[in-house]
Amino acid sequence: MQPRISVITPVYNGEQYFDRVVPSILSQTLTDFEWLIVDDGSTDSTPQKLAELAQQDSRVRILSPGRLGFVGALNYAISQAKSDYIARQDFDDMSYPDRLQQQVNFLDAHPQVGVVGTGYVVQDENRKEQYFRYPPTEHSDLLKMMAKCVPFAHTLVAFRKQAWEQAGGYPNVKDGIEDLRLWIEFAKLGWKLASLPDILGQHWVHAKSFWHQNFQYSHRQRVLAKVQLKAVRDLKLPLWMILYPMGRYVYLYLPTQLKSFLRRSIAGSQEQDLQTFSTKIQ
Repeated sequence: MQPRISVITPVYNGEQYFDRVVPSILSQTLTDFEWLIVDDGSTDSTPQKLAELAQQDSRVRILSPGRLGFVGALNYAISQAKSDYIARQDFDDMSYPDRLQQQVNFLDAHPQVGVVGTGYVVQDENRKEQYFRYPPTEHSDLLKMMAKCVPFAHTLVAFRKQAWEQAGGYPNVKDGIEDLRLWIEFAKLGWKLASLPDILGQHWVHAKSFWHQNFQYSHRQRVLAKVQLKAVRDLKLPLWMILYPMGRYVYLYLPTQLKSFLRRSIAGSQEQDLQTFSTKIQ
């Protein structure tokens, strides 16, 4: 019997994150799902822990195709998915209990929408920041956002398998911008983009060594700028919006506090500090 949604999770050496991700998926209010976890060649205790997990819950399917890399593992898992809806979930992040139910309800009610994101909490260990992020909810605003940044948290999106198939799957790249490229293709194919206004999960940005942190960050900023220019061109956004991707070449050298100010002002990122949010709701 076809599940309502297929949750897709690649993992490589993720033994330290089982206590975070497993309860967050298995305690979802929507219980009619399958969880495809791709063991991407792990060398720690992950394979044994995954085998135990699959024995404990029949909704969990473990795929062990060998080392495919992140994008290869994503495409392989989605090709094996039984549902028409796909939910992404990284192994080191977590979803709040109502996430799958809300996204399934939204996709059911909006057949023209190809991908739906959600608000989320960012736990950034590199910048020592914690904040809420709220992507735009409307298609037109999300298109414009693609000239500024990646509009969704990849780990918390849900999308139609049909749209993924029409786009040719995730592009075979290794620069970490495979998600934005896919959303551009969705939009070019005529699918609408959307995001839910609620906070439905948490995304961690993990601390790295100084060398890897600075090298990978600067490289990602340059690649992201190129993909954002592609969004402006392919989606026929106003030409003045090329200022956003061009600005990334300066942005990567700015101090953290100034980056935060620019994200929340010029770039229009809807962010709210955890402390500020907590104060507001007390």
